[in-house]
Parts: sequence; structure tokens; C-alpha cells
Amino acid sequence: MKFQLGFVCVSFLFLLLFLAGVFNFLTTSEPHRCNMTFMYEYPQLVRVALPPGTNNYKKYGLYVYGEGRIIHKVREMKFDGVPILFIPGNRGSPKQVRSLASVSLSKGRYSGIPVHFDYFAVDLSEDFSALYGGFLKEQTQFVNVCIQKILSLYRTDYKPKSIIVIGHSMGGMIAKGLFLESNGNPGVELIITLATPHQPALLTDSLLSSYYTSVNNFWDKFNTTENNVNLISIGGGPRDKLVRSDLTITEHADFSVMTPMIPGVWTSVDHLSILWCNQLVLVIVRALFDSVDLNNKQLSTDRNLRKNIFSYHLLNRGGGKSFHSSQYPEELSLVSPPGGRWIEMVGNSMVWKKNKGVDHATHIIISLATPFDTLAVEAVNQKTRDWIFACAVPSAVDGVKICKKGINLSSKGKISPPRDKLKRKSATICLSQLRRQDFTHVVIRTLPTWEKVAIYLDLFKKRDRSVMGTTFLNFRNVIIPETENNASYYSVKLPDMSRFWHGYRLFVEPMKGCSSSTFGRATIQVPWSHEGSTKVLSESSNSIEFTLQTAKTATENSSVSANLFLDPQCNYKISLEKSLLLSLTSVVIHSGPSIIAHVACCLLFCIGYQAKCLGAENDCPLIQVVLPLAAKPYFIIQASALFASILQSLTKVFPLLPDTDIKIQAGFVELIVVPFFLHLTAFCLTFVMATSVIVTVVVQGQAFNGLFLRFLKRYSLGINWLSEFILNGVSKVPIVVSAFMVTVAFSASGGLALCIGLFFYIFKLISLYEDFWEEIVYWPLRYLKWRIRQMRNNDRAEARPEFEIPSLNEISFHLSLTLLWLINTLISIPSILVWAKNYKYNNHLEPDPYFYCAVVMSLCVGYLWQSEVPKGGLKWGRQLGYALIGLGLMVMIYGQTSLYRIPYFLCTAFLLITIHQAVVPFFSGEDGDSTGQAVGSETLQEGDNEQEEEVPLLNNIDKETSEEVEKK
Repeated sequence: MKFQLGFVCVSFLFLLLFLAGVFNFLTTSEPHRCNMTFMYEYPQLVRVALPPGTNNYKKYGLYVYGEGRIIHKVREMKFDGVPILFIPGNRGSPKQVRSLASVSLSKGRYSGIPVHFDYFAVDLSEDFSALYGGFLKEQTQFVNVCIQKILSLYRTDYKPKSIIVIGHSMGGMIAKGLFLESNGNPGVELIITLATPHQPALLTDSLLSSYYTSVNNFWDKFNTTENNVNLISIGGGPRDKLVRSDLTITEHADFSVMTPMIPGVWTSVDHLSILWCNQLVLVIVRALFDSVDLNNKQLSTDRNLRKNIFSYHLLNRGGGKSFHSSQYPEELSLVSPPGGRWIEMVGNSMVWKKNKGVDHATHIIISLATPFDTLAVEAVNQKTRDWIFACAVPSAVDGVKICKKGINLSSKGKISPPRDKLKRKSATICLSQLRRQDFTHVVIRTLPTWEKVAIYLDLFKKRDRSVMGTTFLNFRNVIIPETENNASYYSVKLPDMSRFWHGYRLFVEPMKGCSSSTFGRATIQVPWSHEGSTKVLSESSNSIEFTLQTAKTATENSSVSANLFLDPQCNYKISLEKSLLLSLTSVVIHSGPSIIAHVACCLLFCIGYQAKCLGAENDCPLIQVVLPLAAKPYFIIQASALFASILQSLTKVFPLLPDTDIKIQAGFVELIVVPFFLHLTAFCLTFVMATSVIVTVVVQGQAFNGLFLRFLKRYSLGINWLSEFILNGVSKVPIVVSAFMVTVAFSASGGLALCIGLFFYIFKLISLYEDFWEEIVYWPLRYLKWRIRQMRNNDRAEARPEFEIPSLNEISFHLSLTLLWLINTLISIPSILVWAKNYKYNNHLEPDPYFYCAVVMSLCVGYLWQSEVPKGGLKWGRQLGYALIGLGLMVMIYGQTSLYRIPYFLCTAFLLITIHQAVVPFFSGEDGDSTGQAVGSETLQEGDNEQEEEVPLLNNIDKETSEEVEKK
């Protein structure tokens, strides 16, 4: 059987590309620009006593936050504020409420607002709720009890009708689950989720999948308008390595937004810093205070008002920090106070600066009698709320054009990231629309101030400043060789950017002679989702990278755009580059976990090929030899896509069929190209894993045995011979290990049983390797015996023993099964962590998602570890191979996203192999010599028999020789 080295080398290149994407994902991110939130008084969490009927939740708790002088009031359980409940997420703590609670208390105390919030937090025992779904329903029930307890703490005159819930990570899903648990009425009218995966980030067990399905199905039918509920989802953006941005976007929310696009934040945050990032905490707290009705000092019952408030703070903030004080009057007088100065813009661009401020109101008036259709405005240190107006000038006064009244356009402006420590606002005004409304001028107003102020104005035709960004392959393409003189605004459209694997890098390079250290900013906007990024451009950082987290839908007509506000005193070269590294990183982020399914598929295809070889040729080649022949991607990818389309159509007829993980509606790249890349990566990874196991067995086998002996010695009274006796007994009677593993599965955890089984499987491989080398080393002794016999019996010729390499069938067979076992063990690791974490509460994991798999596989290896396995020449080997190949396709169809399904397919493979090895020999009708004898141990058994015959002969020769010497 020829080894195809070329195909392995090609796959190695794909593995390197995949690892490059992983490395870039783990090491590259934008700088951490979050400010820490500090507490200026000592924070404390006071436990709240729960009702007597909650003894089932011993490991959980409810706490209330207090600090400084109000702690005595908290301890007395006297509350008269707006209740807020914080639900921590995966491995989360109630202490994580401190930042939000402390800022809220400080704002309520020092801002003069007669409102304050009471912050409660639940302790969910820091469980692995994102990896194990067995606790989610119990935690949801506990939080529901806590809400009723919180509402009961308020006196009648202060009693609130609802509670605000803030959920971090999986706490947001628990908040949504409250409505399912209480039939849609848990006493919650506002939910804020922070970095919550509204779709599972990693499906490692069926319990997690079931919880997500039930909660999301309920919310699909739940009418938030009728039930007066607001749901706001906030994601962390690219810095969040645990929850992808697209997972935080949900149709159930009023809107979903990423922190880089929130005014006043403008930075991506990681999964934990989203709780203490001061910029974000301030925005959320301001929105919460604005949502309170000052008449009854409780959360407003107007759902639309609450939505508008959060939309202002998280999406459209154009001025002040308060929603109510930032409402723009429709029309304003522009001549009050009198004595203002009016300046008419001349030309198509203008820069107006006053380094020492202005002592009177200044109005810059822009005529609409121009061929241009768009006005771009950027204001520096513009603290005036009402600053942009449209008006009709009847006539000039003393030769100066003046507007007496203006229609307020200030809502079109948005605050921008500061540059040079100066605050900025910007807006783009459509002049064509104003002309149709019979306006003649646009006015930019600046009220008196002593601080530095500046206004940048740019008139242009939109089509001249909107550039289509195109690239050829991965080469950098110059889309604007040089910007127009005094131009401050450009928009680069990216119509080809529609899929998650698209990655671009935009470069803005100032031409020679530009003296500005920071010369502009770039804002990436994705119109179909509130994601993107904003970056201040400088000489040291003149590019911005961006990838899509949410793919463009078929009905979406808009395009991703990069909006540039530049210093008009400089000219720039703008270029665009497709980034292969960013594309690889996106593939790793979105499809990386499915590499496990591809590896499992490769293993099943290889074992199927080995089963056919065992049945037909009594030969079980090594997996490194079989892999290029059995697991080539062009068949697997196309076959899995074909069968997925068939099964997808059958689900309409048979609703009980599970949904496939392969979505036929996806594009060609997502359906074929990306899986092809992942499969070649998995192909090489499987090869490397198999080779690594062999190298480990060869190089570290003795160390492994020594470690195992020390472990046994520790639990065998420190007696060396007893530990060696146990080790030998285990190797001779594997059914004992099998029974022990079944016991562990019943008494502790199925994942722990699988982990123990992997340990013993490696020990099995080491034993087989030692037997293999013993046979090779024993051959010189056999040859020496033959030479001695020839010297002693010259008249009797004997055949010279030929050197033969012992069979590798046993090693090959068990190496493949060890790798299958390894995959199941890796997937079950979360359940092992959960079992260890909760051992003090319950020494048995309930419910255990891998219990049945562990029991079945433990029983199977009780037979497979016998010395006569594998048996060659059995019937139905080809049929077994086809069945294993079918299981490999099922892994590809159903296990790329739903990883918890993979162990069931691999468990089925173990069961089929065991049945074939144990049962088929009884139906073969042949002697035990051909079917009942292990093909991998034939040579070894012959050598043992020969040794038994020849060793006494050597003893006799030695005895005769000694007698002759004595006579002489």
C-alpha cells in the first residue's frame, strides 16, 4: 500500500494557514482603551434571606449591594429606590455588579436627581453555564424566586410594579428564560444583556441545546409590545474572544449594538471588561436614570419612551448626556440674543477657528444656491445643543444675510471620538432635500465660549466623494491617488463585502508636507447591524481593519461603507487591501469548532477502510497510510452536502428529524470552499495527532508506566510489588478496568469514565509497542540457538530462521480507536469540570449528558482490549467499513455545530466494531485458527512456542559441555 506523501504535505500547508488564523485571533486586537471604574467607598454585598421553601437552592444566594453610609440601611432591608437585579454569567460572581451599582449610587447622590437604584445580585455558584446546560433551568427557577423576594422587600407606598434585569453572558439567557418559566409575566419590563450569546457559542451538550431551543422558540412568539417589555443587547465587538459579535445580535431585542459604535464608548471590550469599562458603564447608567418616571420615581411604563431613551444613548447621541435635555425644539430664533455675528461661507470649503473662543454668538451661513448636493460639517468643542439650522433668507440686512428663525437640524449630528483632547461633533446634510422644502441657507451657530472652537465645512457632490472600493485578489489597490484640495469628507463603499470571511484593510496616507499628528478619523458602518468600528488616524496608525460578523441577507440592498473625516489642510492617498490573514481569522472564529467534526469524520473513514482491509486481506495498515486513501475531502465534502440537502428536505415530511448543521441555503464558499479548507486542516491534524501518539508511546512510554506505577503505589499502601501486581493484573484482565469505568460512570461522571479509559488505552498502546519490540529483539537469540544446534547436530539440517517484522495490526487497530476515544474525551471535558466544581454538593453529575456513551464504550473495550483482538478474515468486514463511513458522513451533517452529537456517533462506531469482532466469528463457520486467532499476534505466539521448545535444548547443551570439561 503506497504512502501518499505529497497529499500530506499539501494538507500541512492548510494546517499552517489555519494556525496562522488562530495565532492572529489570539494575539491581535485593538488597544484596550477602557478606563477602570473605581469605587470611592468600601463596597459590600449583604445576603438576603430567602423564603423557607427554597432549600433546593443551597448553593445559590441573593445579595444586595451597598457602600459607605447607606450600608446600615441595606442591612435593615429598607428599600425605596428602583430595583435592579444583576445576573452573572459563565463562572460569574455577584461581585461583578460593583461597577454599575457604585456609579449609579454616586450619580443619584451627587447629581441632584431625586432618584436612586437598589442593586441586587444573584450568586449562581460560579457554574460553567456556557458549557453545561444542566443547571440553566434550575438557575432560572431560582432567579424567578429572587424576583418575587425582591418585590416583597418594598413597602406598599414604594412598591415597584416591575424590576430591571441586567444579565451578563449566560445571565442574559437566564433573564430571557424567566418569561418562559413564569408564562410571560415574571415582573420584568426592561432587560439589558451584556455580551450575551443569544445563540450558543459552543454546543457541548444536549441540555444546553434544549434550553436555548425552548427559550428562543418562546421569544419567537412572544410579543414584547403587548407585554410592555424592552430588550436591549450590547456586544463587546472584536476584543471579545469568547462570544462572537453576531451571537449577541437577536431579533428579539429592540436593537442590538456593539460597543465600538456606541457614542462615548467607541472601543471594543473583552468579555469581562464590558462590566467595568467606565465609558460603557456611564452610558448605561445615564440611560437608566433617564428611564425613570420622576412622578412616581419608578421605571417608566411607556415602552416606546424607554426604547427612544436607550436608542439615543447607545446609537444616536448628538449632544447632551441626558435624553430629556437633548430634545431639539423644531424651530428657534437665531437673532436672540442680539449682537450676533454672521459670516457667509465663500467657495466649497471653509475652516473657521478661534483659539481663544468667541465673546458673542457666531453664525456661519451657507447658501443652497450651489451645484453641490451635500454638506459635511465637523465642529470642534461645539457644546451648543442647537447648532445646525435650515432657513429661508428673505433679504439682506445692512448687506449681511441674516436668518431670523431656523428649523432645527441638530438631530442629524452625532458626537465623534475626540482628537487632540478636543470634543467633536459631525454631520452630513443633504442639500437637495432642503431645496425641495424651499430653504435657501444652512446656518451653523456657535454660542459665546472662552474655549478653543473650530468649524470645518465641505460642500461637494455626493457621487464625487463616494468611491467604490475594489481590489484584485490580495493586492493593495489605490482607489484615490490624491484627495481633492481642502476636501474633508470621503465615503468608500464596499459592495463586495457581504460574507463573514471577507476581511479588508483601508489605508489613509497623508501626502508630503502634512504636519498634523492626527489627521482624521475613519468609521466603518454596517447598515444591516449596529456593528463596525471607529478609529482616529495618525502617522503611526494610518489604517483600519474590518471584518463582518453578520452576513448580508439576500434582501439587503445597502453596502458596508467607510466614512472618512479628514484634515482639509492635507491631501491623502487612499488604498484598499483584501487581507488573507483577516479572512483566515474570520474562518477560525466562525467555523473553528467544526474542526473537531472533521477530525472525527477522518478517523471514521480511516477505520472503515481498515475494517475492509482486515476482512479482505487480514491486514490493518497504519492510520498514516490509510488517511490519504480514505479521507480525501472532495468526496466527503460533496457527499455530506448532498445528503444534507436530502435530509433537510425530509424534515418537512418527518418533523422529528433533527436539523442539519450544514445549511444548503449558504453560498458556494460557505458550503464547499470553507469546509474544504477545514477538512484539509483536519486531515493534517489527524495525521499529526496519530504520529504524536506513536512518538509519545515510543519516547515517553517508560515515563508513562513509571507515573502509573507511582500512582498505584500511592493507593496500594506504598508497596512496590503490589502496585506492579495490580498493573500486570489490569493488563491481563481488561474486563476489570471496564467494570471499574462503568462504576465510575454510575457513581461520578461519564466524562470521568472516558478520561480514565483514555489513560488505560494509552497504557494498552505502550504494552503493544513493548511486545512488538520484544519480538524484534528476540530474533538474534533465535538465530544464535539455530547456530548452536547446527554446530551440535551437523548431520541434521534445519531451516535457517528468517527475520520478519512483526505484524502491526494490533497497534494500528488500537491506535485508531484511541484517537476516537480521545475525541469523545475532549468533548466531555466541560462535564468533567462541572462534576469537579460541584463535587462538594453532589458527587454524581446529574444530569449527565455523556453517561450512556461512557457506559457503552466502557463495556465495548472490555472485549476490545482482549489479546485476540483484532481478528482478521471475518465476514462482513466490507459492510462494517461502509457503516463506519456512513457514520462519518453523519458526523459532518449533524456534528459541525452541535458538537454534543459527535460522541453518540463515535459510540455507535465502537459498538459496531465490538459486535463485529465478538459475534461474527460464531457465524463464520471456520476454525479458530483462521478467525479466532488475532492476526496481530500470530508471529508472537509462534515465537513463544518455539522459545518453550528451544530453551530446554540450550540447557542440555550447556550440561553436556560441562561434563566433558570435568572428564578432561
